[in-house]
Amino acid sequence: MIQELVEFGKRVTKGKSRALKEDTYSIILVIDELGVFQKFIIGEKQDILAEAITAKKGKSRFLLDKCEEVLGIGEGDVNKKHELFLKKLECYKTLPVLEPIIKFYDENNINGLRKAKADFEKLDRNDQKGNITFMVGASLLLKTEEVKNSIIKRFEEEEQKLVNGRICSICGSSQIPVLDEPHGLVKMPKGQSAGSALVSYNDKAFESYGLIGNLNSSICRECARNYIDGLSFLLSDGHKVEDDNKKKTHFQYNHRFKISDNTVALFWTKQETEEINPFMIDDEPSESEVKSLFESVRSGDNRMVSVAEVNMFYSCTVSSAAARIAVRDWTAISLEDYKCNLADWFQDIEIQDYNGKLIYSPLKLLISAFQRRKEQGERAKSDLVSKARIGSILWNAAIKGRSYKIPLEILQSVLNRIYVEGEFSPYRAAIIKLIINRNTNKNMKSHLDESNRSIAYMCGRLFAVIESMQRKAIGNVNSGVKERFFAAAASQPAYVLGTLLTKNVPIYQHKIGGYLAKELNDIAGFISERGSFPQRFSLIEQGDFALGYYFQRTHKVDNEK
Repeated sequence: MIQELVEFGKRVTKGKSRALKEDTYSIILVIDELGVFQKFIIGEKQDILAEAITAKKGKSRFLLDKCEEVLGIGEGDVNKKHELFLKKLECYKTLPVLEPIIKFYDENNINGLRKAKADFEKLDRNDQKGNITFMVGASLLLKTEEVKNSIIKRFEEEEQKLVNGRICSICGSSQIPVLDEPHGLVKMPKGQSAGSALVSYNDKAFESYGLIGNLNSSICRECARNYIDGLSFLLSDGHKVEDDNKKKTHFQYNHRFKISDNTVALFWTKQETEEINPFMIDDEPSESEVKSLFESVRSGDNRMVSVAEVNMFYSCTVSSAAARIAVRDWTAISLEDYKCNLADWFQDIEIQDYNGKLIYSPLKLLISAFQRRKEQGERAKSDLVSKARIGSILWNAAIKGRSYKIPLEILQSVLNRIYVEGEFSPYRAAIIKLIINRNTNKNMKSHLDESNRSIAYMCGRLFAVIESMQRKAIGNVNSGVKERFFAAAASQPAYVLGTLLTKNVPIYQHKIGGYLAKELNDIAGFISERGSFPQRFSLIEQGDFALGYYFQRTHKVDNEK
């Protein structure tokens, strides 16, 4: 996974030097050629390329830092921070363009640093926050080629001093230093504000065979920078999208979508392409869009191609875990396999709703099928944890295809929600259909299947007919057949269905006459021919029962809501 992130990082950085890294500033300190302070320009945060450092603690950045470092103003160990900034300037003192800055701190200190400090302390507290950078006249120093080239040159000289002959486990090179230090942090949803680390070491938990630090898997600075840049790009790249009401906009990520508050699925391809749209999984596509995908897969060119020509689809699901990143899964498949798997996914979750329309539930609704109904304002932590776990499983089911088996405990979870809450939504039915198709040799249809003669399926249909007869006979009641007996009928059909047929159904028939009599007789007669009602149903059979019930309810003969 890290190797592919390294390659992706090279692509997005486009060969930019590792000596420079994008940072932000919001305060410009303006001086003249003699180092005399002119003014502060306060504005919104702006991006700028600055000196790259692996960790800020105990270090100072060149020409870009907080007021503590630049001016020696603030709380804590300000003098030490200011000295670090001046020491960094000393490393570049021979640079001609830096002469006004040297004068600002030394020769013209009274009209330079001291005057700047006095003016800075008059600013509003909110205006004092953020990084400060320098402008001489009308020139922002960090944007000059002279300064950037000087940073790169010094970086390369320091790099050569650190080369130690150790080989990088990613690129196999020994020409770039492999250092026993943190690789860098990336911003994760719900992660710590400073960022989270993908690779951690220097603790006994990460040591093996006596290899401490990163000796067990060395990564050079070049590869470390690239995988960090690649991961950061996947997490942040996007664009603003105008909402339907055209009054607000929201940010749409290009390479990730949210599974839970702290978990996201990231995806990219080895070569740039517009052939994929993973957001279909979470967007609720129309029937025509899905059919178009089916046709694309069926008519695809299945000719054999060389490995070099195959474009790859990559995906990883990551969660923030305090200061670290937890990788939940990693997938690498060909783009063609990905498209076929996506078509299988939509075929497996295709379901007829209560209006007789075929729908394709978005991933966020499928995940919510497992969540218990909450009271207004309530937020259950246990649900958030399960949302991340179940969401990751369903995402993998979508992109890995039918070879990926969904744990049966997922089926138990969604059935429990139906049993407890009584709500049988189309997306819960879609989940049940998906799990049965992926874990058995069955091919469950998207609507009522008259040819499906499984006992569990037929028992579910029978229960739906009995419920409809009750509704016709006595109307909607708070505690009807479904609310009282559905869970028991799905697991122990012999006792429940036998009792309903002998005691309840005659009462309903007395009031409604022959309403649904044919359906009742056909289904009950078939089950009778096969013997008696089973004493118990397995978990898969409970899923069959639930789908039989759901499809009977959505069938045109009994389209009651």
